[in-house]
Amino acid sequence: MMSDLENIHDGMMVYGADNQPLGTVEDVTRDRIRVNGRDLSRESIARVTADGVYMRGMGTDSITGMGTTRGTDTDYATGTRATRDAGLNSATLRDRDEITVPQVEERLNVEKREGELGAVDIHKHVTEEQRSVPVDLQREEVRVEERDVADRPLRPGEDVFQEGTIRVPVRGEEAVVTKEAVVTGEVAVTKAQTTEHQEIRDTVRRQDVDVDENYRRARTGFQEHFKQRGWGKRRTWDQAEPNYRYGYLAAQDNRYANQDWDQAEPALRRDYQGAETGDTWDELREEIREGWRRARGR
Repeated sequence: MMSDLENIHDGMMVYGADNQPLGTVEDVTRDRIRVNGRDLSRESIARVTADGVYMRGMGTDSITGMGTTRGTDTDYATGTRATRDAGLNSATLRDRDEITVPQVEERLNVEKREGELGAVDIHKHVTEEQRSVPVDLQREEVRVEERDVADRPLRPGEDVFQEGTIRVPVRGEEAVVTKEAVVTGEVAVTKAQTTEHQEIRDTVRRQDVDVDENYRRARTGFQEHFKQRGWGKRRTWDQAEPNYRYGYLAAQDNRYANQDWDQAEPALRRDYQGAETGDTWDELREEIREGWRRARGR
């Protein structure tokens, strides 16, 4: 969320309190912004986000010349009476030679940024095992040997007839063990750049402008078709008109631009089934198809 109004710039989308698009920012000054040729004060701005500018207490029906005014008409998408955009009023057309109504769609912009995607953990373990090292150690040995000698007199200094212990030291080599850490190998950890192809998907919005003038000219023909079919005994024209209108506008929808009636019918039926009229598709089909046929000029 951006709280700083200075982040408003030309081209940003402006939304009313009902979250409906009002147009794009054409000019920005310290105390107002211009949208579709009309100046709006900064005080009327509720908030500014990355998606656009949101106005306070202002809907699409409160700005003359921006978008469309509200009028009572039949909603072709549901087959019920509803409040729909009825086009620009005559006063606005008299005041201006030309009025532009933006057709807006959102597009995906994908940017790349550095970020940590994960980590590789390298664990070190210490294990113990018994090792043996052969070694030769030298030592002295004491040997006691009795010898027979010829009788002889005592020599001076020889002790006789005295008890005691004679200690003879024995020398030799001992094994002294020490430990030394020796590097026997190593594990090298490196990182390499790789490229991964991804398909980024998101939902984008689109604002289309419905031009009803052509439908109004065709409306008389639809009323005549309704009378000729003799359906007036079962229901009124007001109940039937949403079906004609739905077919007429669907024939001009870009989604079905390259399709004929037989190709588009399954999708039209899925979108229109379950309208509040309670009629089944078979009951509505002829009226919807007639609207489609006239819109395509056939």
